[in-house]
Amino acid sequence: MGWRGAAIVAVVVGLTAAGCTDPAEPPAAPAPSGSAAPSMTYEEAYRALPLDGTEQVPITWDPAGVPETAEILAARRSLAQVYWMKSLTDWAPAIRVSRLLSTDKHYDGVMAPFADTTTDTPQTGPVWVRTMGVAKTGADETTVTFCVDTGNWGRIKDDTQRAEIRATLESYVMHHVQTGDGERRWLTDGGINGDESREGTYGAECTEWAKH
Repeated sequence: MGWRGAAIVAVVVGLTAAGCTDPAEPPAAPAPSGSAAPSMTYEEAYRALPLDGTEQVPITWDPAGVPETAEILAARRSLAQVYWMKSLTDWAPAIRVSRLLSTDKHYDGVMAPFADTTTDTPQTGPVWVRTMGVAKTGADETTVTFCVDTGNWGRIKDDTQRAEIRATLESYVMHHVQTGDGERRWLTDGGINGDESREGTYGAECTEWAKH
């Protein structure tokens, strides 16, 4: 599966673990503007999103000296939305927020199919996230890569259990588009959990860091 195809299905970390199947990849299309009418404003969505996680899933951010830009903040919001969503028994509140964080293609193809998802086995526990780098990958397109330590996160049965793979590179493809309110914003157009294309650049550093 190529980068763009993988991006469509992989950004929601382990969606099938909730008893769901991956949505089909939508047909290729120009990056949309997110102009479909959402149920809240962007500012309301940003306030509703627990950027630093919740009691069930606290998120510790390590900027690693990388200055925070608008696209990095937008990517952090999408990452936080995914981990918040998977900590819930009812995914609907997090899916509603994702509408304001995603392009139409990403929302319709990845998020919207799970709007009615419920689960009795949410994934919880702390995660640590380190900003690894930002790469311009096209006109009005940037890829933001994070190292995520999930060694204490998931469906952990007891305090002694740890994940076999702690360090994961997660990349988010961000598009700078004009949204329905007339503003230009960075929205997530895709992403990949376990980004092998960045492994050579960031893999060793990520593995060494992810030991919380």
